Amino acid sequence: MSDWVREKLPDSYTGYMVSDVDFVLWNYKSKRVMLLEVKTHGAECKAWQRTMWKNLNRWIANGIDTEWTYLGFHLLVFYGKDFNGKVEYDYREISESDLIKILSLEETQHD
Repeated sequence: MSDWVREKLPDSYTGYMVSDVDFVLWNYKSKRVMLLEVKTHGAECKAWQRTMWKNLNRWIANGIDTEWTYLGFHLLVFYGKDFNGKVEYDYREISESDLIKILSLEETQHD
């Protein structure tokens, strides 16, 4: 799909930007939802991606149904390809057990 998008759709010079979201995590019983972008091998986010995510986060937060809790758009960075090395969640180092709690949507605070 990525090759097709690059070949057939407008390019970034027109202002048109395309990005995927790695994960949408949601629990229909507790009515909690979050978006998650994952980078491996310590990959950096591009400035345009950070801008897009910030806007997307604000748009969703402002428009979500009142009975749902939007837990935000978060960034997970592995400095390898998994927990065999440093891992950061929103630019803070995190343990696997703490990440499990957060991604299970059990945590009430998502700063």
